[in-house]
Amino acid sequence: MKYSHEQMTGRFQVNNQIELFYRSWIPTKTSLVLVFIHGAGQHSGLFMELGRYCSQCNIAFYALDLRGFGQSTGKRGHVYSYLEYLNDMDKFIGYIRHVHPGYPIFLFGHSFGGTLVVRYGQECTNSVDGVILSAPALRIRLKIPKHIYRICRYLSIVIPNVSIDLNKWCRFITNHQIGSAYKIVEDDIDPFCTHRFSIRWLSELSINGHHALKRVNNFRVAALCLCGRDDPFIDPNTVQEFHDAIPVEDKKYILFRGAHCLLRGDGKEIIYKNIVEWLHEHAHGVATAP
Repeated sequence: MKYSHEQMTGRFQVNNQIELFYRSWIPTKTSLVLVFIHGAGQHSGLFMELGRYCSQCNIAFYALDLRGFGQSTGKRGHVYSYLEYLNDMDKFIGYIRHVHPGYPIFLFGHSFGGTLVVRYGQECTNSVDGVILSAPALRIRLKIPKHIYRICRYLSIVIPNVSIDLNKWCRFITNHQIGSAYKIVEDDIDPFCTHRFSIRWLSELSINGHHALKRVNNFRVAALCLCGRDDPFIDPNTVQEFHDAIPVEDKKYILFRGAHCLLRGDGKEIIYKNIVEWLHEHAHGVATAP
């Protein structure tokens, strides 16, 4: 294995159809491993600063492009079930355990990726040593009428592949409800960002956010929950309620000044510092390879 603070890239073969692109930063002296899951429309390349920071703190950092995102294969912005993501994550974590035998492994998800990490913790128990959730999309802050949800779920069955531009939708809704237009995917020209999502994908996001909250008692892993006070998309109160309901004592909730993109905005160094301190604290005492 190569060791370097510099970025390395690779591809992980899930099956004959799906190949996942990933980036990694592997320090010479590794204390633990962190696997990062990006948000909706994003890709691993947006979090290179975090990767470099972790590597400099002796943390091996892996960032996946989920299927249908970034440089991974799969239909853009579409799955029939989020179980496809969970299965991909489980296989990749198995690969990481093979590459780094004996080291503590932590899972980190931002926004939609945070929802996946919660669902992974609920469905794949005892697989990781702890999780970090950054603005997990458990319940969106925007008010969407119930009949819209019902229509979306119906359409996800009859025309699941039909897609919409999520940025246009978000700009319209946020401008109407809070007087400022926000977009969920920050970069309109990045060729690896995804802007269009299928009706099925959107329905699955709603369903899995609901499952994440309802099945909180199945989430039994040490957790660090982060959220921005001024996040226009994610309700910080919901994130704190989820944190409070997690049936373990080893948990922490931090509310930062900031909006949705905590890991890339102003003040991100403070957030990085909190993340690294929590990881090292929780890696201590866990058996590691010599």
